[in-house]
Amino acid sequence: MSEERLWTWEDIVHLPEQEMPEIIDGKPYYRVAPRMRHSVAAWEVSAALLGMGPPLRAGWWILADLDVRLGPNRVVRPDLCGYRKERLPEPVDDWPLPLSPDWVCEILSPTNFRYDRSTKGKVYAEAGIPWYWLVDAKERTLEVWELAGGRWSVLGCFGDDEKLALPPFDGLEFEVGQLFGAKAG
Repeated sequence: MSEERLWTWEDIVHLPEQEMPEIIDGKPYYRVAPRMRHSVAAWEVSAALLGMGPPLRAGWWILADLDVRLGPNRVVRPDLCGYRKERLPEPVDDWPLPLSPDWVCEILSPTNFRYDRSTKGKVYAEAGIPWYWLVDAKERTLEVWELAGGRWSVLGCFGDDEKLALPPFDGLEFEVGQLFGAKAG
């Protein structure tokens, strides 16, 4: 019986960018290119967060599609991730970034729904990432998960018309519908 070899960053770093998988527990996971609704949602979440003004921009780096090393056999590329500037004061050129984010956000789509909810959710919890947002652009909902005792606790699922401040960006109130752009006709 042969043992399956565990993939590392070194196995994928020289691949063409469009072929670079994420690596979870040494296994490559290839992502399907995002569809328009997914891309729009990622842009809207970034814009909504960064539009919250100087308090957020002064305290956070909000980044899209950044390769992050969560261990020797774990390299992920969250749709969005955030680093508190107190932990990462200046941009760095490390690739992949060897520091777990303080917040991650995945935009759910039909091709990645299960993967983001289960596989990546588990990996993010094991890496100790304190906050995980799941944005469902089709259903226009935002689900907020908080890490407590190594397990995810759902803080809530919020819809279009709710206006609130959500962790980890407490004090910065926004309407959840802002994350999705204008409603279709």
